[in-house]
Amino acid sequence: MLGLFLIGLCGGLFTAGIGLLLGILLEPLVQQFLYEKAVTRYLIMADPHFTAEIRPGITAFCGLAVYCAFSEQKGDPEIIQKDIVQHALDLFYFSPSDGPQVELLCRLALEHQQQLNGDLLAESLLARLKDIAAATKTAQVLKELVIRYAPKELWRLESLLQILAPGMERGNENAPWQILGVSPEASVQEIKKTFRRLALQFHPDSLASLNEAQRKKAEESFIRIRQAYREVLSQRLGDES
Repeated sequence: MLGLFLIGLCGGLFTAGIGLLLGILLEPLVQQFLYEKAVTRYLIMADPHFTAEIRPGITAFCGLAVYCAFSEQKGDPEIIQKDIVQHALDLFYFSPSDGPQVELLCRLALEHQQQLNGDLLAESLLARLKDIAAATKTAQVLKELVIRYAPKELWRLESLLQILAPGMERGNENAPWQILGVSPEASVQEIKKTFRRLALQFHPDSLASLNEAQRKKAEESFIRIRQAYREVLSQRLGDES
């Protein structure tokens, strides 16, 4: 009888131990699932109760960037996503090591692209930034992304700009500064840094996985960027001479 009791006790402890171990192993997966579910809900509904942000406003920014820059369904999605991630890292003062977290936000936004509501996300972004200057800067970055990757869809951005930065000067989307994505006050160093980053994104090695139509679209975009770089750099060097 005692032997059976001990066997049963050992079996119970073993089962409890296995259950505890599985719970410890599965907890991170469950937490990740719940986090992605909360992010997705926010991207679709701009849920005001969403608080699991790594930095206030970054989730809405990634959603809006996908909403605007992917609207033409042209070009290499990987290049566009990398550019969005880099802008997000710069805009919200992250280090490169935070890239995977931002990439996750972009991936979730892409998976639910057709369900994104630009106006709701813009209103939520403005509320979370709580700073007109920051909202204007964010709106400018969104415009640069649209000009670079979806210039025919600028109309889509207009209502968002009215929400984020109603007083922002619209400017000329074909201006070289806008195409390159730098401020007219940018230094020569900033201009060169921006161009080097774009040159890497549009390098032939980065385009190897594209089909012919996508490769042609990317090459056309880079021709515009390179011409804008030459004009901007020439003007800046002329101003400094």
